[in-house]
Amino acid sequence: MKRLALVCTIALGMLAVAGCWDRREVNDMAIVVALGIDKEPDGKYRLAVQVPLVSSLGGPSGGVGGTSGDKAYYVDSDVGVTIREANNRIQSRMSRHLYYAHHRIVIIGEQLAKEGFSKSLDIISRFPENRLTAYIVMTKGRAVSLLQAKPQFERFSGEAIRELVKAETIPVTIKDISQMLNTPGTDAYLPIFEAVDTHPKGKSKEIEAQGIGVFRGDKLVGTYSSEEAKGLHWFQRAFTPFSTLLNLGDGQRLSVFYQNGKADIEPVITKGKVHFNIRVSASATIVENLSNYDLANLNVNEMIESKLAMDITNSIQKIFDRSKKLRSDTIGLGIALARHFPNAWQGNYRDRWDEEFPRVTCTIKSKVQITTVGQTTTDITKEDPR
Repeated sequence: MKRLALVCTIALGMLAVAGCWDRREVNDMAIVVALGIDKEPDGKYRLAVQVPLVSSLGGPSGGVGGTSGDKAYYVDSDVGVTIREANNRIQSRMSRHLYYAHHRIVIIGEQLAKEGFSKSLDIISRFPENRLTAYIVMTKGRAVSLLQAKPQFERFSGEAIRELVKAETIPVTIKDISQMLNTPGTDAYLPIFEAVDTHPKGKSKEIEAQGIGVFRGDKLVGTYSSEEAKGLHWFQRAFTPFSTLLNLGDGQRLSVFYQNGKADIEPVITKGKVHFNIRVSASATIVENLSNYDLANLNVNEMIESKLAMDITNSIQKIFDRSKKLRSDTIGLGIALARHFPNAWQGNYRDRWDEEFPRVTCTIKSKVQITTVGQTTTDITKEDPR
């Protein structure tokens, strides 16, 4: 009996150290860092993948098999009735297994955005190795073309887009876009990027933020310019700091950096009409003073704060009016209405918000506090009158 127990114990122990039966070696994987999805004229999907050439990442002298000229990456694409079929076509000619667990960027082509992109994202959320934290953007033109751009500061265009998303626009992840598409009372939006020539024109194609794509449902209905998109910053759950230029008149200007900001939305229903009271509070830093104003003067500071508040109010009014014209609630005013008046929302507005939205009105009040003006309050090139 003791011998049988010993044999069973040893057998169980051997099972525990049997090794990784399903292991996958790094040398057998093609790690996708970015992918693009386009809609072809015949209705099929085109999937494009960007894969690093590992043998090229050590430097220009790595002359090992698998390299392709001076590129540190490889872009391949193919078409299919579904994204999965397109993926299988690419895989059929690739000696390594396509591995998506490390992709950071998904690019939607313009034609796909116009026709509706939600179905094409199903594969991204369905498989465990895909990342819901990856950023999603759209491009004017074809997604595969953006992947083929050659920026100078990053080895891959996908990595350049990722850094620009965080620094220059409003970030949107796969998880974010899924919530936007599935939440009544808000409409989706995506940052737009494009490959542009350098100045002066060189061999490289740099990636540039071009504004915001506006959707109704999952279909593109319009765009906000980079200037218009500033009004959208104040309604994000996590505020993204950004810079702006304040015109004081007579050729005098200030460059301002907004560090923090928040918008409170209070809906009011009067005789069936919906009105929104929007209050914005922000803190700002003066980063450049191209004016004759002395920033040490309290009255000057108050005047600047007042003009900044007016500038914020105007930017929000512009985005509000543009959103109503497009019938796309990218601000999320419908969500605020649903939270404050759940019964009225369910009974009167939820199923026809895109029709009711153009008729709503708003009042905007903004308040800005200048927290710092830098190390000096006057122009250092001018004589101190004291």
